[in-house]
Amino acid sequence: TLLKIEILVRGVEFTQNALEKAKNDNAKIQNLVYNMPENSNIYRPQELLIKGKDGYSTVVSCITSHCEESAVIVDVNYKNELFASIDNKNIDDVIIEFVKEPNYYSRTISNGEILKKYISACGYDELNILPWKGCAISKVCKFCGVNTFCDKNDNEIFNAHTLSKNIYIWESKKEEYFNNLNEAIEIAIDDECYQEHMHLIIISGNLSEECLDFQSKIYAEIAENIKSKVTNKLSEGIVAVMTPPKDVNMLIKMRDSGIQIVVFNLEVGNEPWFSKYCPGKSELGLDFFENKLKQAVDIFGKGNVWTNFVLGLEPVDKLIEVCRELAKFGIVPGANVLHFDKGNQLDCSRPKKEDVLYFFTELSKIYRENNIKPYYCSKALRTSLSNEAFDGRIINE
Repeated sequence: TLLKIEILVRGVEFTQNALEKAKNDNAKIQNLVYNMPENSNIYRPQELLIKGKDGYSTVVSCITSHCEESAVIVDVNYKNELFASIDNKNIDDVIIEFVKEPNYYSRTISNGEILKKYISACGYDELNILPWKGCAISKVCKFCGVNTFCDKNDNEIFNAHTLSKNIYIWESKKEEYFNNLNEAIEIAIDDECYQEHMHLIIISGNLSEECLDFQSKIYAEIAENIKSKVTNKLSEGIVAVMTPPKDVNMLIKMRDSGIQIVVFNLEVGNEPWFSKYCPGKSELGLDFFENKLKQAVDIFGKGNVWTNFVLGLEPVDKLIEVCRELAKFGIVPGANVLHFDKGNQLDCSRPKKEDVLYFFTELSKIYRENNIKPYYCSKALRTSLSNEAFDGRIINE
């Protein structure tokens, strides 16, 4: 866990020998689904699996280094094993491996398309369903690079901008999409990475503000279509990550479709930082998100409504207070440690190690005080430490 923290606040760099090993080990490389680390390329390994000698495992995103602190260096020893060093001091009490590319990444469905057009693996054991690329919200969040790899003029259904302009594309294409998606899922769910846990998430950038109810309709139809194939495999049911619909009846429709958990990410919990870093969401308003989170608890139940923050965009103490208040309503708060992706528009620094330790220690206390648990598991949340803290792996000295 401490090595994961160091990577999240310092970044990680690989020697040439480590990069050769990544290639030989079939390491998962950047999949360009949400983002790609700043100052990197698509061949950079996406994640590392870190195992303690007591058997505890966690996964960390291979975020890039920055000028504020020296990076964690990953190299290869004489046994052809990975090892990490910080400031020329080797970290000897962990086993490090690349998260391997799932077998299904090389597979195609019957029409010749690759499975990765429909689904993707995030962390070790998440299966992400990706209805479209890009985000069509009027003003993108300043930490996000999701549109960096999206052609806004793409005429396919798999594009947030195209779909927002012509919602009828969905009706004309959805039967074909469902057939392809189900075929992709049937191939993927037996992969080794999903044998212990399988966290299935429908996730995408947003459609335009005018299409938020339509987005929830699409998510509900996807869940309805796939639930018979996946329900028995899932650790927490089908999870939907999105900006909430404006019509509360759409929340009911989502629940009835088979979605068991909804995630409405605030990203930032306080003004003026919310408006500064999430200008599109701020036009909807903090109150909009907070009210929708509370409405969703009435429909999905306590512990089944989540919201995530980006740790580093606002004062830590103020964020902790927001998390504490949300948890009282049965909303599960969490956070990712701020990292810099291609396409970001940020003017701030990454959080300090002591702030990361402090935040997640306090968040774990909030979980226990309100009888709620963190999202997913330590091998899924690659830029968060909520599971590690909850599992007692952090000592805040």
